[in-house]
Amino acid sequence: MDPDQPEEGYGAMDCGDGVAMNLDDELGEDMEDPELIEEIGINQALDNSKQTFEEHNGDENEVYCVNVHPTQTTLAVSGGKDDKAYIWNVETAEKLLECSGHKDSVVFADFNKDGTLLATADLGGFIQVWKLETNQQIWSIDSSDLEWATWHPLANVLLVGFASGEVYMWKVPSGDTKVFPSHSCRCMSGAIHPDGKTAVFGYEDGSVRIYDLKTSQIVHAFTKGRDSHNGEVNSVSFDQDGTNLATASSDGWSKIINTSTGKVVATYKVTNTSPSSEDDENSVSIECASINSRFNLLAFGSLDNNLYIWNLRTKQIVKKIEHPDGITKILWDGSGSKIFTACLDGICRLWNGRSGECLHSFFGAEGSILDISISKDEKWLLSAAADGNVRSYAIQEET
Repeated sequence: MDPDQPEEGYGAMDCGDGVAMNLDDELGEDMEDPELIEEIGINQALDNSKQTFEEHNGDENEVYCVNVHPTQTTLAVSGGKDDKAYIWNVETAEKLLECSGHKDSVVFADFNKDGTLLATADLGGFIQVWKLETNQQIWSIDSSDLEWATWHPLANVLLVGFASGEVYMWKVPSGDTKVFPSHSCRCMSGAIHPDGKTAVFGYEDGSVRIYDLKTSQIVHAFTKGRDSHNGEVNSVSFDQDGTNLATASSDGWSKIINTSTGKVVATYKVTNTSPSSEDDENSVSIECASINSRFNLLAFGSLDNNLYIWNLRTKQIVKKIEHPDGITKILWDGSGSKIFTACLDGICRLWNGRSGECLHSFFGAEGSILDISISKDEKWLLSAAADGNVRSYAIQEET
């Protein structure tokens, strides 16, 4: 397929509700017992996960975040509504460390650049950093209501965005602090440039600002008119070399910004941008966006149940891939030829990013998928779900 040309009808391939076309093969003799299928559900009946980590206690305790260790790729961390984070083994589901002390849902848990430190943060703004060599907490701070957090890609530095609109940057474990001021609305999302010198923040009012992390000065700002969004900025992300960044907004638009010139070079939207009622206004929200530099593609997932893939050179749509429910997160694989999607229907899927073919589905969850992560060696896919569990899938075995 020529990625520069859109296929007629977008070539959408059903790999959601349409999974029923392969149910006989997947279920085998169990398909002859409809009462069993009704009792346990299709997702459980087709469960192809390697392990299920159940320490978050399931059901009422949703799991909000999951990440894989950068070098020890059989280690993962997850955080959830039970006010805890855990480090565990993806091959055995053995719990290795319980990170307690939080008093609210843990919405961020991730390792630093070399995997020597782990940061955990809850909605109330209590942040802890753990040293993996000793499994001991080495730094903590109690702040205010938290929106997002991320590690610096090159240093032991945390950036954290708050409901107040401020963004704090802390050096760990010294606690040296810089504050990027509020603009009178929540700071909804943030990302750090791969070179570590600048960061981009997205806000509730639709504005986007790029800051110099050393001087704390604004480098570029998109605050009004066509360059800003008309809804909250759900996510911001840089491409692999930091040349461009992509935004994802609840207004149904994604913008591509050149980080050197500060110009919006392209805008893309979901095709269903006419909600039939006020209740449907969020149905066009773009939850996540990611640039594929190798093939010059932009992908974004929307609550209108579609994965959109655009050609950045021609600015034409390459694929519109329908899902049974809204998409919460997307991840390109290392080759840039495949893309994983996490869906509110409880299924993760792997797609050919240019042909739109569904290569594999990952079953087992009884609730919406809230986060996914891939190990650097691409052997493991992890999914955190609203059913209170985290599942590990052996990608190479399944595909």
